[in-house]
Amino acid sequence: MNTLKPLVAALAMGALVLPLSAPAQGQGGSDELTRHLRACLSAGAGGAPKDSLFSAVAALRSLCGVQIKRVRAYRLAEIDRHFGLPGAKLTPQRKDELERAHEAATRALNDEVALAISNFTGLTS
Repeated sequence: MNTLKPLVAALAMGALVLPLSAPAQGQGGSDELTRHLRACLSAGAGGAPKDSLFSAVAALRSLCGVQIKRVRAYRLAEIDRHFGLPGAKLTPQRKDELERAHEAATRALNDEVALAISNFTGLTS
């Protein structure tokens, strides 16, 4: 329970710095969303568990879940636009390609988050 206090304090500080509402349509591009995510991860890193990178990643993903979801949604929407969505009728092959592209983008984001947490906490394993 003692590890939660610093994490809650970091969350409170992050709430003061970061806007709680999603960016309006046409605003808050990828760079802004990524900055908000990095700010959340950085703010929470001080209160993250120090026993392992896995624990720190789990705690900070929970803390910064909203920002992670926003970045992921933005990136997936970009992929969707590349495939002509909404509105395009995709063949089964193109649907498979779209699904693979979504999975790859999600994996890349997960890797970026873990690397940032490693850098901010100094943990490597």
